[in-house]
Amino acid sequence: MTTVERGQTQKQRGAAQRRPDLQGMRAVAVLTVFANHLFGWPSGGFVGVDIFFVLSGFFITGLLIRERKATHKLSFQNFYTRRVKRIIPSALLVLVVTVAAGYLLFTATRAKDTLLDALYAAVFASNFRFEAVGADYFQSARPPSPIQHYWSLSIEEQFYFVWPLLLVVVFAVTRPLRQRHMRRAREWGMLAVMGLIVAASFGWAMYLSATDPNAAYFSTFARIWELGMGALVAIAGPWLERIPSPTRPALAYAGLAGVVASLFLINPAVQFPAPWAALPVLSTAVVVAAFHGAPVPRVMAPLTNRVVQYFGDTSYTLYLWHWPVIVLLVALLPKGVTFYTIAVVVSLALTAVTYRFYENPIRKSRWLLKTRRSGRRKALDPSAWGLVGFAAASAVVVTIATIQLDHPAPNVASNTPQAVLTPKADPCFGSAAMITPGCPLRNTEYALSPSIDDFAKDIPGELGCYRNKTDPVEVKTCSFGYVGPDATQIALVGDSHARALLPALWPLLDKNKWHLTTYLGVDCVLADQPDGCDWLIPNIQAQLVAHRYNMVITTNLNRESSVTAGDYERAWAPIMAAGSRIVVVLDNPAASEESLACLTRVTFDADHTGDCGTPRAQAIPGADALASAAKATPGVTLVDFTKFYCNVDRCPSVIGNVIVYSDASDSLKNSHPTATFMQTLAQPLETAMKDVLATR
Repeated sequence: MTTVERGQTQKQRGAAQRRPDLQGMRAVAVLTVFANHLFGWPSGGFVGVDIFFVLSGFFITGLLIRERKATHKLSFQNFYTRRVKRIIPSALLVLVVTVAAGYLLFTATRAKDTLLDALYAAVFASNFRFEAVGADYFQSARPPSPIQHYWSLSIEEQFYFVWPLLLVVVFAVTRPLRQRHMRRAREWGMLAVMGLIVAASFGWAMYLSATDPNAAYFSTFARIWELGMGALVAIAGPWLERIPSPTRPALAYAGLAGVVASLFLINPAVQFPAPWAALPVLSTAVVVAAFHGAPVPRVMAPLTNRVVQYFGDTSYTLYLWHWPVIVLLVALLPKGVTFYTIAVVVSLALTAVTYRFYENPIRKSRWLLKTRRSGRRKALDPSAWGLVGFAAASAVVVTIATIQLDHPAPNVASNTPQAVLTPKADPCFGSAAMITPGCPLRNTEYALSPSIDDFAKDIPGELGCYRNKTDPVEVKTCSFGYVGPDATQIALVGDSHARALLPALWPLLDKNKWHLTTYLGVDCVLADQPDGCDWLIPNIQAQLVAHRYNMVITTNLNRESSVTAGDYERAWAPIMAAGSRIVVVLDNPAASEESLACLTRVTFDADHTGDCGTPRAQAIPGADALASAAKATPGVTLVDFTKFYCNVDRCPSVIGNVIVYSDASDSLKNSHPTATFMQTLAQPLETAMKDVLATR
């Protein structure tokens, strides 16, 4: 009887592992993520991670249930041994190689950030790290971390830590029941527990996706429902086995169609992960359920052919390698045919070598497995020796990197003299170089300001004066400058682009007897229909009217906004009626990621700084509702600094030895000027403000 049970268990285990359709789904997941990260297509390719979540929840839960049925217990040691052998070796290998390459190719600051990201990833906490960084709006356009994709692995491992414990509780509670009722009670108990988790997690994801999308994307509890859906399918196995065979292929293709649709219907602008992730998650769950407990027929060849199976087998390894390759390659080459070709070839080559000669041998080895006691000492498995050597090498690399980052070598992209050009030393410093004949964009006798290593951190201070989306304070205000009774009262209203004006305003306040009050926050647009913080605008309007400021300065991000010129005009009317003059500063031109990556590239040539920049046609939006409203409203002054950013056909990354932008994005939706560059706009801003005040 025991022999029969063991044979049945092995047969069931083998059947459970033979799901070529799900290997095909793994291939779909990793290839769509790869394509999205490399080409930006399909728009919803990032939902491949959500597919992985469902598959992981299904496989892990099924494994635990089968082990409980076969052995009448759950062995945490066996479970976590399998997880360690499957996850840790390749994950650590990629982390160490990425940190080492980052030190060679990145600026010291970015390399140090990469090391910190890797340390979080090594303990499966990278989603907490990126949630914290992503929650800070001003970090949103920083160069991407080559470790960022580890956030999903962290969430999976956190799920693996908790879910087996909950299953043990369910099994313990149902143990006193009679044998004939125990199995059904356990199934319903598992369904109830996971059902509650899924419902609570999805509810939290809905709330967080609406209020703080950055946090929602990386939040463990906002993502658990996706793994939970896979777990529910595994728990519902006894019911799913009753699905009629003729309907299974249709069910699978219906689910696959939903997955394909999600790749093109979903984009970064939708509310995510809830509710939109429900489409790929539920569709994947349908595919998983379709052939549960049944053989996969040849009609599923799109998911079961050899090519797709290979990518399914190597999906984990390819997922680990592809993102560091893309991010690191940006430090070497501009994007183009050569870049894309090398990225694909290197990613696939590293995947093939790692999978065949490193990952697979370790996974199939006896490392970490129990051995029978004997009088002879068992020799250490060769693959285990390899892992020991790798661990030692990892420790050496991380130690050296830490020491070097504390005492960084000269930056690879900055070999210019250390003297810094200043306005007092040269009138060609900063923005003035664009309007002064004979001024070069870059004087190679002097260092850049800020430095290549520091430009991403060169943002205005006073973060406490800026309202984030999750800030409970209704209106945040700060005051600066002259406080005498004869002070000219000025208000600054807007989003982070208004906040970027502060370095230009601060040096003007005391000398002109100006007092500045700020009303700044995420998406806070002084319009009748702002994109965000709409419930705060009436309050801000009331304060502006009550204080009767001499001047109200406003600006905001003005790309792909739903705000119209009329919305601005209606919001300005009561403020102007109270006697305030409104000054609209045109939004700064945008910068592409390539325009800043160009400066940090290993091949960067200081003599060709002018090659780094964004075409003017891309940097400046065609339609500008803010400018249209300012031109159409009598008494409103429009200040346009475009001539200080761009020439006839290009907006350079370096102007007068000053790096212009602290961040950028390939979508050209958002970028902020450095504080240093804004300081060089103080004089033209002062002239414009004095002209407005003089007309009163």
